[in-house]
Amino acid sequence: MYSFLQNQCPRTSRKLLNHLIVILKDDINLVAMVARDIQDSIFQSIRNQLPDHLSLVDEVSDLLEISTDSAYRRMRGETFLTIQEVASLADHFGFSLDALIQPHSEIIPFNYQPISEDGFTFRNYLERVLDIMELVHKYDDHTVIYLANDIPLFHLMHSPEIASFKLLFWEKTILNYSSLSDKKFSLGEADDGVNSISRKLRDLYCSIESSEVYSSESIDATLKQIEYYWVSGLFNSQTDVLVLCDRLEELIKHIKLMAEYGYKFPYSKEQNLPEEIQDGTYQSNFKLYFNEVVHTDNTVLIHAGDQYRTYLTNNGINSFHTTSRTFYDDTMNGVDILLRKATLISGAAEKERNRIFNNYLKKVQKLRYLIED
Repeated sequence: MYSFLQNQCPRTSRKLLNHLIVILKDDINLVAMVARDIQDSIFQSIRNQLPDHLSLVDEVSDLLEISTDSAYRRMRGETFLTIQEVASLADHFGFSLDALIQPHSEIIPFNYQPISEDGFTFRNYLERVLDIMELVHKYDDHTVIYLANDIPLFHLMHSPEIASFKLLFWEKTILNYSSLSDKKFSLGEADDGVNSISRKLRDLYCSIESSEVYSSESIDATLKQIEYYWVSGLFNSQTDVLVLCDRLEELIKHIKLMAEYGYKFPYSKEQNLPEEIQDGTYQSNFKLYFNEVVHTDNTVLIHAGDQYRTYLTNNGINSFHTTSRTFYDDTMNGVDILLRKATLISGAAEKERNRIFNNYLKKVQKLRYLIED
């Protein structure tokens, strides 16, 4: 191209043209260098969030439908990704190109994929949460903070009955699934696939260090949902709703027990403590705070490696998230202020912990009186 331009120009203009060509070459090289840096950032972002058992080159080649050699050339920067390939990678792996290019921009990109009856199902949602927790688990240096306006999703997994009720409520009442329009809640009905993922998610979360922040209203949403279904005649029997109250009490007591030891472990009907607690070899991985100052929405902050994620809830169950470090830092700053005004009730704070959890149990008992009346 450059020789063609030189041949087409008068001799007197060639000197100026040569200068322009040098500038143009420099600009093209600069653009290529920037594009290569962005491409490196894309693959590094994907690599950071892949579970250990998955291969980056295999995932990329399968998704883009290219050979492994072609995938390697893109990963080494020898071949540039096309716009469509970038879009496919961003959609599948949930990263924001804007955030990679302008990490300190005032425009914060969010990813949002709502649960739907015929598309992204609740099982798909749990599988995605499981992938995120597996990412966190592979880093020794990680942070998970859960500001709970409702019983945290991970703790619902300790009680299949409570989890099944919440799932029905979300799908039938919040998301308005047409297939559930005439459905009533009945104990004993379960989705084996969802239950299997739930157990994996529960066990994985128990092994991850985390902090949670509760308020006086953290169980109120669940109580109101049970009351609403009872008043609306959406339980198959009074026995079912009373058993649900029993399970809710058991769940509250189990969370209290975990807070007492500062250690998360699966619920046992026999209420046996795990061996590591009995022999004193466990390491604390659970901090629980009580917040009386500010009423918060469900918010989860995750730091793992060089990944910084902030999750916010919509409609009680759907979540949208951003990988923006700017948004994470700003949100974390607010959380730090909140924690300074909150009370740590895990570990030695027995008196305050008893007071708070006794109030939760009194609320369940009040609901039980309403049902039995």
